[in-house]
Amino acid sequence: MRVPNYNLGVKGDECQCGRRATVVHCPVCGSTRRYARSNRMHKYLDGEERFVKVEYRCMTCGHLYVEEERALCEAPPIGSVLATQRVRALHESSQTGEYLNPVEAKAARSIANALRQGKTEDEVEQVAKAPVVLSAEELSKIRFQIRHAYHDHLLQYNTRKRTDHPGEVEAYIEKGLKNLYPNLQIAEEKAP
Repeated sequence: MRVPNYNLGVKGDECQCGRRATVVHCPVCGSTRRYARSNRMHKYLDGEERFVKVEYRCMTCGHLYVEEERALCEAPPIGSVLATQRVRALHESSQTGEYLNPVEAKAARSIANALRQGKTEDEVEQVAKAPVVLSAEELSKIRFQIRHAYHDHLLQYNTRKRTDHPGEVEAYIEKGLKNLYPNLQIAEEKAP
Protein backbone atom coordinates (compact mmCIF):
# COMPACT_ATOMS: atom_id res chain seq x y z
CA MET A 1 0.00 0.00 0.00
CA ARG A 2 1.43 3.41 -1.01
CA VAL A 3 1.82 5.92 1.82
CA PRO A 4 1.36 9.64 0.97
CA ASN A 5 4.31 11.95 1.69
CA TYR A 6 2.41 13.89 4.34
CA ASN A 7 2.17 10.68 6.41
CA LEU A 8 5.91 10.00 6.41
CA GLY A 9 7.48 10.68 9.77
CA VAL A 10 9.87 13.56 10.29
CA LYS A 11 12.51 13.90 12.97
CA GLY A 12 10.75 14.59 16.27
CA ASP A 13 7.34 13.53 14.96
CA GLU A 14 7.87 9.87 14.12
CA CYS A 15 5.87 6.87 15.29
CA GLN A 16 7.73 3.60 15.82
CA CYS A 17 6.33 2.39 12.46
CA GLY A 18 7.88 5.35 10.59
CA ARG A 19 4.65 7.29 10.02
CA ARG A 20 3.93 10.76 11.40
CA ALA A 21 2.87 10.37 15.04
CA THR A 22 0.57 13.42 15.05
CA VAL A 23 -1.49 12.02 12.15
CA VAL A 24 -3.89 9.48 13.66
CA HIS A 25 -3.38 6.11 11.97
CA CYS A 26 -4.46 2.54 12.66
CA PRO A 27 -1.98 0.69 14.91
CA VAL A 28 -2.60 -2.53 12.95
CA CYS A 29 -2.51 -1.59 9.25
CA GLY A 30 -1.28 2.04 9.33
CA SER A 31 -4.24 3.47 7.39
CA THR A 32 -5.33 7.03 8.15
CA ARG A 33 -8.88 6.32 6.94
CA ARG A 34 -10.98 6.11 10.10
CA TYR A 35 -14.09 7.42 11.72
CA ALA A 36 -14.66 8.33 15.33
CA ARG A 37 -17.39 6.96 17.57
CA SER A 38 -18.19 8.84 20.75
CA ASN A 39 -19.30 7.64 24.20
CA ARG A 40 -18.49 3.93 23.82
CA MET A 41 -17.42 1.02 25.94
CA HIS A 42 -13.99 -0.01 24.68
CA LYS A 43 -12.23 -3.29 25.39
CA TYR A 44 -8.55 -2.48 26.01
CA LEU A 45 -5.65 -4.77 25.11
CA ASP A 46 -5.47 -6.06 28.69
CA GLY A 47 -9.08 -7.29 28.41
CA GLU A 48 -10.63 -4.63 30.64
CA GLU A 49 -13.67 -2.74 29.35
CA ARG A 50 -13.88 0.99 30.09
CA PHE A 51 -16.01 3.89 28.96
CA VAL A 52 -14.20 6.19 26.48
CA LYS A 53 -15.19 9.53 25.00
CA VAL A 54 -13.74 8.78 21.51
CA GLU A 55 -13.10 5.41 19.88
CA TYR A 56 -11.74 5.09 16.34
CA ARG A 57 -12.62 2.42 13.78
CA CYS A 58 -10.25 1.85 10.87
CA MET A 59 -12.09 1.92 7.55
CA THR A 60 -9.46 -0.32 5.94
CA CYS A 61 -9.19 -3.23 8.37
CA GLY A 62 -12.05 -2.55 10.81
CA HIS A 63 -9.85 -2.44 13.94
CA LEU A 64 -11.24 -0.53 16.96
CA TYR A 65 -8.68 1.56 18.86
CA VAL A 66 -8.33 4.54 21.17
CA GLU A 67 -5.61 7.20 21.37
CA GLU A 68 -3.77 5.43 24.23
CA GLU A 69 -3.34 2.24 22.16
CA ARG A 70 -1.48 4.12 19.42
CA ALA A 71 1.61 4.08 21.66
CA LEU A 72 1.81 0.32 20.95
CA CYS A 73 1.71 0.76 17.16
CA GLU A 74 2.42 -2.46 15.24
CA ALA A 75 1.66 -1.10 11.75
CA PRO A 76 3.94 -2.27 8.91
CA PRO A 77 7.08 -0.11 8.87
CA ILE A 78 7.73 2.49 6.16
CA GLY A 79 10.46 4.97 5.25
CA SER A 80 13.71 4.97 7.23
CA VAL A 81 12.30 2.44 9.72
CA LEU A 82 11.65 0.00 6.85
CA ALA A 83 15.10 0.65 5.35
CA THR A 84 16.74 -0.04 8.72
CA GLN A 85 14.66 -3.19 9.14
CA ARG A 86 15.69 -4.42 5.67
CA VAL A 87 19.38 -3.78 6.34
CA ARG A 88 19.12 -5.61 9.67
CA ALA A 89 17.27 -8.56 8.07
CA LEU A 90 19.79 -8.78 5.24
CA HIS A 91 22.67 -8.77 7.71
CA GLU A 92 21.03 -11.44 9.91
CA SER A 93 20.25 -13.61 6.86
CA SER A 94 23.86 -13.49 5.75
CA GLN A 95 25.01 -14.38 9.28
CA THR A 96 22.72 -17.42 9.53
CA GLY A 97 23.69 -18.74 6.10
CA GLU A 98 20.32 -18.29 4.36
CA TYR A 99 20.27 -18.20 0.56
CA LEU A 100 20.75 -14.72 -0.90
CA ASN A 101 20.62 -13.88 -4.59
CA PRO A 102 23.82 -12.31 -5.99
CA VAL A 103 22.65 -8.71 -5.54
CA GLU A 104 21.52 -9.33 -1.94
CA ALA A 105 24.79 -11.17 -1.20
CA LYS A 106 26.82 -8.23 -2.51
CA ALA A 107 24.77 -5.79 -0.41
CA ALA A 108 25.21 -8.03 2.67
CA ARG A 109 29.00 -8.09 2.14
CA SER A 110 29.05 -4.29 1.85
CA ILE A 111 27.02 -3.93 5.05
CA ALA A 112 29.26 -6.38 6.91
CA ASN A 113 32.41 -4.57 5.74
CA ALA A 114 30.98 -1.20 6.78
CA LEU A 115 29.99 -2.55 10.20
CA ARG A 116 33.43 -4.12 10.72
CA GLN A 117 35.09 -0.78 9.96
CA GLY A 118 32.90 0.98 12.55
CA LYS A 119 31.25 3.38 10.12
CA THR A 120 28.26 5.56 11.02
CA GLU A 121 24.78 5.05 9.54
CA ASP A 122 25.37 7.84 7.00
CA GLU A 123 28.56 6.18 5.80
CA VAL A 124 26.78 2.80 5.54
CA GLU A 125 24.05 4.50 3.48
CA GLN A 126 26.73 5.91 1.13
CA VAL A 127 28.15 2.40 0.70
CA ALA A 128 24.67 1.19 -0.26
CA LYS A 129 24.48 3.94 -2.91
CA ALA A 130 27.83 2.99 -4.44
CA PRO A 131 27.91 1.96 -8.11
CA VAL A 132 26.91 -1.64 -8.86
CA VAL A 133 29.37 -3.48 -11.10
CA LEU A 134 27.96 -6.48 -13.00
CA SER A 135 29.71 -8.90 -15.31
CA ALA A 136 28.39 -9.37 -18.85
CA GLU A 137 26.95 -12.76 -17.86
CA GLU A 138 25.06 -11.32 -14.86
CA LEU A 139 23.80 -8.46 -17.02
CA SER A 140 22.47 -10.85 -19.68
CA LYS A 141 20.63 -12.87 -17.00
CA ILE A 142 19.00 -9.72 -15.64
CA ARG A 143 18.07 -8.57 -19.16
CA PHE A 144 16.43 -11.98 -19.74
CA GLN A 145 14.40 -11.64 -16.53
CA ILE A 146 13.26 -8.13 -17.50
CA ARG A 147 12.33 -9.42 -20.98
CA HIS A 148 10.22 -12.10 -19.25
CA ALA A 149 8.50 -9.37 -17.19
CA TYR A 150 7.88 -7.46 -20.44
CA HIS A 151 6.08 -10.46 -21.94
CA ASP A 152 3.96 -10.85 -18.78
CA HIS A 153 3.07 -7.15 -18.95
CA LEU A 154 2.18 -7.44 -22.66
CA LEU A 155 0.02 -10.52 -21.99
CA GLN A 156 -1.85 -8.70 -19.22
CA TYR A 157 -2.35 -5.72 -21.54
CA ASN A 158 -3.72 -7.97 -24.29
CA THR A 159 -6.13 -9.71 -21.91
CA ARG A 160 -7.35 -6.32 -20.62
CA LYS A 161 -5.97 -6.83 -17.10
CA ARG A 162 -3.73 -3.77 -17.54
CA THR A 163 -4.43 -0.55 -19.37
CA ASP A 164 -0.84 0.61 -19.98
CA HIS A 165 0.99 -0.73 -23.04
CA PRO A 166 4.60 -1.69 -22.22
CA GLY A 167 6.00 -0.13 -25.43
CA GLU A 168 9.08 -1.40 -27.24
CA VAL A 169 10.94 -4.28 -25.62
CA GLU A 170 14.41 -2.66 -25.68
CA ALA A 171 13.11 0.56 -24.12
CA TYR A 172 11.32 -1.52 -21.46
CA ILE A 173 14.54 -3.40 -20.67
CA GLU A 174 16.60 -0.20 -20.40
CA LYS A 175 13.98 1.41 -18.17
CA GLY A 176 13.92 -1.72 -15.98
CA LEU A 177 17.72 -1.71 -15.67
CA LYS A 178 17.71 1.97 -14.65
CA ASN A 179 15.02 1.27 -12.03
CA LEU A 180 16.91 -1.71 -10.59
CA TYR A 181 20.42 -0.25 -10.78
CA PRO A 182 20.44 3.55 -11.05
CA ASN A 183 24.27 3.62 -10.97
CA LEU A 184 25.10 0.47 -12.97
CA GLN A 185 28.58 -0.20 -14.29
CA ILE A 186 29.52 -3.14 -16.52
CA ALA A 187 32.71 -4.99 -15.62
CA GLU A 188 35.32 -5.23 -18.34
CA GLU A 189 36.10 -8.77 -19.46
CA LYS A 190 39.73 -9.82 -19.01
CA ALA A 191 41.41 -11.49 -21.97
CA PRO A 192 42.73 -15.03 -21.26
